[in-house]
Amino acid sequence: MAAELTIGLDIGGTKMAFVVADRHGKIHQRSTLPTDAGSDFTTALNRIAQQLNLLTAAYQSVRGIGIGVPGPVDSERGLALHAANLGWKNLRLRDAITERLSPQRPVYIDNDVNAGAIGERLFGAASSSPSFVYLAVGTGLGGAIMLNNRLVRGASNSAMEIGHLSLDPIHGLPCACGLRGCLEMTASGKGIVARAYEHIADYPDSPLRADAITTHRIIDLAQAGDRLAARVMSEAAHALGIACAFCVSLFNPSLIIIAGGFAQASWHLLEAPLRQSMRSRCLPLNVDAVEILLSPLADAALGASALVWHHDAPQEV
Repeated sequence: MAAELTIGLDIGGTKMAFVVADRHGKIHQRSTLPTDAGSDFTTALNRIAQQLNLLTAAYQSVRGIGIGVPGPVDSERGLALHAANLGWKNLRLRDAITERLSPQRPVYIDNDVNAGAIGERLFGAASSSPSFVYLAVGTGLGGAIMLNNRLVRGASNSAMEIGHLSLDPIHGLPCACGLRGCLEMTASGKGIVARAYEHIADYPDSPLRADAITTHRIIDLAQAGDRLAARVMSEAAHALGIACAFCVSLFNPSLIIIAGGFAQASWHLLEAPLRQSMRSRCLPLNVDAVEILLSPLADAALGASALVWHHDAPQEV
């Protein structure tokens, strides 16, 4: 008898990543499609359903499909409430995809960071930790928290939107959310790029140029000792330390997991100043109780696949 499988789909601003995985987190197939964020919702649905139908035809033992979506999600009703980068608002994503599947499978949707936390609990660094904080540091900055295997969702399905905690609402950099000085505008891939543009005039000798500032370029130059790149990476690390300090003081967790592409690529630069920044802002008793780990999982779609295994868990709060 073939092992039961799930399909995970992570919908990002530039690409949609699909995996076929088993309940142990082993990935049997990967594929990607460009998101084409400018296309209308119906076109996007048809492209997603076409790929899902190809995968379910190839893997007969698919039990269900999990989908991670940016922004707030009402997972109970299957609604994408506000995926700003995709132009999606209050859309019946689960039902619209389900009705396009042949044969139909159960479909579960959730916020992409929540899905990442669920994947971490089932397959990653939190496999023995029913309560933990999860910070996704990629293009943006998001968070999730699980308490006794329950996701904390909040009154408007926006719990742990820590990236939009404003540290400087008057003079900080403007954020896409409409606020200024959000943590995301310092501690993320797009944050370090924005900060580099802000400071570039003060570093005329830097190899960074206004027409070629990328996240990877900044990381490489910071490692090589460039002062501008080192400055924005230091700012990012200290801002992440502030994020961790808030989590430590509010939730007193025993584990914080740092995930996301930006964190994976630059952890060697972030870790030490992050810990120093956090420690300077928290009671020593709470700092000593928390372990900070870099996620061992590099595939966001794997977290989405875990939604299928998670759906029978106790009701979230």
